[in-house]
Amino acid sequence: MIKIGVRPNLIYPVMLITFIGLRKIVEFLIKYNSENTGKYLLPLLIFISKFIAGLIAMHLSKYIIKSNSRKTIIGFKLLHSKIKAPQADSNLKIIVLIAFASYFDIIGTMIRKYFNSAISSKKFLDQESFKSFQIIASALLCYFTIRIKIYRHNWFCLIIISICLVIIIIIEMKEISLNDPTKSFTTILITIISCFGRAFLDTIEKYLFEFDDFNPFKAMMFEGLINAILIICLDFFETNSLKEGLSISLKSISLAPLIILLILYFIFSALKNIYRVATIKLYSPMTRALAESFLDPIIIISSWIIEYNNPDNDKDGFFWFYYGINIFLSIIMTFCSCVYNEFIVLYCCGLEYNTYHEVSKRCFSKEENLFLLEENSASSDEEEDSELKVSINDNNNTNN
Repeated sequence: MIKIGVRPNLIYPVMLITFIGLRKIVEFLIKYNSENTGKYLLPLLIFISKFIAGLIAMHLSKYIIKSNSRKTIIGFKLLHSKIKAPQADSNLKIIVLIAFASYFDIIGTMIRKYFNSAISSKKFLDQESFKSFQIIASALLCYFTIRIKIYRHNWFCLIIISICLVIIIIIEMKEISLNDPTKSFTTILITIISCFGRAFLDTIEKYLFEFDDFNPFKAMMFEGLINAILIICLDFFETNSLKEGLSISLKSISLAPLIILLILYFIFSALKNIYRVATIKLYSPMTRALAESFLDPIIIISSWIIEYNNPDNDKDGFFWFYYGINIFLSIIMTFCSCVYNEFIVLYCCGLEYNTYHEVSKRCFSKEENLFLLEENSASSDEEEDSELKVSINDNNNTNN
């Protein structure tokens, strides 16, 4: 009934999940040991690391292509040809698309790092439970823009995830504020905007990579540069909140641990973005969305343990129901996300028919049948030739 769908280049989404988890740990340590890092410190580190990583990876890939005749680099097939691959769009349109991608990137990052945490103390909607909404947004955007097909197993998973999200929204609205529905609605709306920002960013990048043959690392470099400049400009107009955040952090934690944590955050952000664009290029925005939400059950369980050990929290019936239903639904949504991306294949109700594993199997079987047919045809031709030669020899002997 259930099989693991092994795919080529599986190392890239696995590494993306790894660096997402490592960066979350470092970010937790920074926030746990510091009262306030400011609005722009961590986003600025993300965008600067994105620019530098894209710049280094772009030049490194060019050097490898020129220096040897390797067929692939981090999973990308290298085409050694003097003829430049044609691009579908003009340079002006590509610049506009990169500008839009940068805009959606900074909107999503700022909401995740500051605005949502300022509104919601629990921060579950964006940070954990509600993150699976990204796969729905990415699937619909890819379907209507770049025409990535949605098959039966995809629709099945999207419906199950949607039902789980509706249940979570109802529970979150009760948990966030029993007497302030406006606050709950604002939190949900901002979280949806953040998820759509990520989906638009991934879809635009997928379009650039596939239709314009645009270098993924070059896109990373431009997006990081544009957003780093925007962050610095925003900080300038808000009276240097970067300095305030650093000064508050230094009061809460000593200089050496803070520098080490910020360096680790910088490195993990750079590696995360390298594997993010590689995953989008080799797979799809929906696989990237899976990587973002894959660790959600573990994070929610960790949060439940922390809240349980907090003596200030009431361990009433709603507390157990709230965390229990969040953990259960997050596991279901993560499972459905794996099924959508065909890392898990369900053999029931025809859900397996259009998966990568089954399509590949049918292709190989057709090739084998064609090969056997050609062999049988060749052997029959040889038999006919030998029979013809025997009959000719018999005729010659009779005449003699």
